[in-house]
Amino acid sequence: MKRILLALVLGLGFGGLSACATAPPAGPKAMVATGDLIDRYDAEAIHSILSEMQMTVADESVNSAGKPFMMVDMPGGASLRIMGESCEGKGKDQVCAGIQLSTQFAPTGDVDFDKAMATANRTLRPAKLFWAGDTLAYERYLIMDGGVSRANLMENISVYVEILQGLMSQLFKDADN
Repeated sequence: MKRILLALVLGLGFGGLSACATAPPAGPKAMVATGDLIDRYDAEAIHSILSEMQMTVADESVNSAGKPFMMVDMPGGASLRIMGESCEGKGKDQVCAGIQLSTQFAPTGDVDFDKAMATANRTLRPAKLFWAGDTLAYERYLIMDGGVSRANLMENISVYVEILQGLMSQLFKDADN
């Protein structure tokens, strides 16, 4: 799945699905014992996953709506925010049944951000791009209801980061990513 998504972003330059449509589907993966399921924004589990992925939590706080979040620095200089969503309760009793991964870009260079956004939203199913004021936002929402394995959460973050890196290489062709 990651290879197909990354091919869309990098190889096709947002050019469509035609080259990917002939790719063979990935075979089924063997089930691996993964331990307990994660069914909410779990800072400890997220920290562990990010550490394993060589990412650093630069800031951790609660926003004005009371939602917990982390600002994460990735290798190569890019960053993302991981925020609890679908939250109920307050303080220590709060449970957030979803996680939102997000990054924002300021338009620069000769790239048509409107065209890139429209094409990406048409071809990249795992996330969306949209205007947030004068920046382009890239987001992915993860539903934790019922629980996900640690491996699945890590895979979701990994897919987000790979697509983010591909987007950055398309949107900022002259920048070092």
